[in-house]
Formats: sequence, C-alpha cells, structure tokens
Amino acid sequence: MKKLGVSLVAAFLVLAVAQQGMAAKASKTKAAKAEKPRGPAPVAKADAISEIRGEYKWAMTMQQVIDKINARIEASYKDRIAKTAADPARNDRFRKAMRDEMAVIKKNVVKFDGQKGAWDVSIIDQEIVQGQGQTMLFSKEEKSTRYFFFDHDSLYKMFIAFDKEMLQGKNFKDFGTAMQTKFGKAQEVYVNQSYLGVKEKKLDHLLWRSSTGDGLKLVDRSEFYDVYCLVLYDNSVEQRMASARKALDAAQPKGSMIDNVVGGKESDRDENDNVVDRITGKEVFKPGDRRAAQQNIAVPSPGTPAPAPAGEDLDK
Repeated sequence: MKKLGVSLVAAFLVLAVAQQGMAAKASKTKAAKAEKPRGPAPVAKADAISEIRGEYKWAMTMQQVIDKINARIEASYKDRIAKTAADPARNDRFRKAMRDEMAVIKKNVVKFDGQKGAWDVSIIDQEIVQGQGQTMLFSKEEKSTRYFFFDHDSLYKMFIAFDKEMLQGKNFKDFGTAMQTKFGKAQEVYVNQSYLGVKEKKLDHLLWRSSTGDGLKLVDRSEFYDVYCLVLYDNSVEQRMASARKALDAAQPKGSMIDNVVGGKESDRDENDNVVDRITGKEVFKPGDRRAAQQNIAVPSPGTPAPAPAGEDLDK
C-alpha cells in the first residue's frame, strides 16, 4: 500500500508537469539546434515595417504604451457613446464597458524578476529573459494578440501572435510566402531536429532586417500553439538579451527533480508508474511519448475586452 501511495504521488507529479516540461524541452532543443543565418538578412519594405510598428516607438515607457492602448479603446467606443447620449442607461453601460476594458490592460503586466512561472512555458517562452529587468504587457487586437517587451521600462520588442482565423489553413511555408509578398524576400532559417530517432530539417523562421537597425522574424509556433507570429525588435537590445538568456541557461543546474520527471529515459520508469492508467483506465503519456499536436495544448488566454453585462447586448 505504501509503495502504491508513492507511485500515485509520482504519477500525479508527472501529470502536473508533463505538458509544461515537454514544451520547455522542445523549446530548448529547437533553440540549440537552429542553424545560424548565413550573412545579413534582406531589408524589409519600410512601409510594411511601419505598418506593423503602428503608433509604438522604441524606448516608450510602459505607461506610454498603456496610454496608446487606452486611446485605441476609447476611440472604439466613441461612436456608440455619442449615439446613446439621449439614453442615459445605455450610455452608462458603454462607458462602464470601456472603463472595464481599460482596467484589464493594467492587469496584463508581467515582470520577469527571476521567478519562473507559467509564462516560461507559453507562446512567448523563447522571448523571456528572467532577472534582467525585462517586463511584458499584452493586449488583444482585432486579429491578433500583441505582446510588448520592455528592457528596464523601455520598449524594445513586439511579439504579434495572429489569430488562428488569419492563417486560413496555410502551412508555415505557404504563410511565409504570403508574408514575403508584403515584406519582401526573407532569409529562411532552418532547425535540425530529431523525433523518435528520425532526423528532419524544418523551416523554423523567416528573417528580415530594417535600414534603421530593427530585426523582424516570422516564427512558427504551430507545433504547440497552432499559430504563427511576427516579432519586431530593436536588434541591439535583442542581441544583448539573447546573450543574457544564453548565460542564464548555461548556469541552470542539471538533474533537478523536474528535469528527471520530464526528461527521464524510457528505461527509468518505475514498475508502478502507470498506476493512474490502471485506476482510471486511461493511458497517461510520459513527456516525449507523443507530439504536442496530440496534447490539446492551448495558447495562454490573455486579457480580453470586458463582456457586456449578463443577459444584455450593449448595442441594443
């Protein structure tokens, strides 16, 4: 009975960390085996980069970015508030919904102060550098979610995750071809990876640069999150952050309990580690046993516009 209890604890620990561990392990493997770009990337069309940048400029503070987002939210309610001026009840509902939506933005701030958490195994996991003064703000836009990254309260990167509907069923290579129509010819960067002993060379991201020192990437995050993302960044700050992250990764202790759970070899299984299978009648996979596409992993849900009051449609 005691042995069964220990196995139950171990099994539930596997369940708790399996999804996170597999994503983190895949992320590190991909980063470690990515081929280095050969020569400088092509220069992207200036007007296309300007469109992606929008109203945001490098070195903006967090509050300045929040002010821009709030101005956009206010503009989206302007007509509805004006049209309901003679209907105080409806007008008040629109104003409250606008204030609620703005309040959500203030809650969408994350500090990466060295304590790892759920964001370290998420759609932006490869952008995070812990303990280096990095903070992040995210906001839902019409057809995407935009993540703003700050270096000591100075904006230097925007990560834009397209809504699934934007992909129109295109695979990454086809979507990249469409993006090159917009931005110009890109540099293709491949990753060498292995799954169940089968090695493959996969298109990892497309790379551009700007004439003003910016970098632009189209990255494939479909394996775990079923989306593609654009990353626009100040190249000088991004390179410094990348070096800091590499140093932090190298300093991570090996063989921790979590590493053993999520990265163990098949032969390390305890004879009772499938106890949950026997109790529930369902197969429990060990991290690495199957691809993420089979795991039903969802993109972390960012803050969304405040819903209408229960049972009411604000536009009626």
